[in-house]
Amino acid sequence: MKAHILIVEDEAILYERLRRVLVKNNYSVDTYTPSVIEAISKIKTKQPNLVLLDINLDGELTGIDLGKLLSEKYHIPFIYVTQYGDSETFFKGLYTNHEHYIVKTKPRLNTDEVLRTIQTVLHKKQKNSNTIIKDGVLGLLGYLSEIKEYSKNEVTKIPVKYTDIAIFSIDPFINENEEEEKVKTNYLWFLTKDKDYFFLRSSLKDLCNHLPNYFIRVNDANIVNLQPHVFNGRINGTRLSILNKEISIKETYAKSVKNRIKELYHTP
Repeated sequence: MKAHILIVEDEAILYERLRRVLVKNNYSVDTYTPSVIEAISKIKTKQPNLVLLDINLDGELTGIDLGKLLSEKYHIPFIYVTQYGDSETFFKGLYTNHEHYIVKTKPRLNTDEVLRTIQTVLHKKQKNSNTIIKDGVLGLLGYLSEIKEYSKNEVTKIPVKYTDIAIFSIDPFINENEEEEKVKTNYLWFLTKDKDYFFLRSSLKDLCNHLPNYFIRVNDANIVNLQPHVFNGRINGTRLSILNKEISIKETYAKSVKNRIKELYHTP
């Protein structure tokens, strides 16, 4: 299916020039749209895959106003194509989360630059849409060798959301007999906010590649959740309290832990 592009541009001659280039390169292009009001009407009728957006438009609203809507309300990627090359306008546009900012060069706009930018943005969008973001894990009620003994009608794997998990660990755990037990090789256990234990067949290193950014490895044996519903706080800078369980920060991981906390929280 052709990618559909909306060009919001008040110069009819430039619109037509861009339209011809895009159609020649197998894109679908909406009709002439010189204002924000008309652009919104077009979006509601047929949502584009990408918007080429001028800043100086017909009417009271500018391309910056539309850029905010595209980013915050419609979640449509857009590229500014404008004659404004000054820093003030650039930074205003930057805060609308555009994909790229192209300054119109006189006497002719570089349509090759515009085309390649469009191709890059749409390629990234397609790549991201093919990436499935997992919401959690299937926790094992026991080791695989143990759950094979369960009856066929018994549940052996429980879906658990990442947000509900407080700690992933390979430290010894407390078993159902209230005894400390070492975790088997190639397994780890995790503790939920409700203090339920589950097993997972994985290494901490592999697991780190799949976790949301609110998880951080703090030592050789533990990855913790830094969300406030399970993270009670820091203790003298060398330990964290997770569900009121004290976990030491190894020096090797101290800098990354500190930086992650700064990313997630305002710190004095």
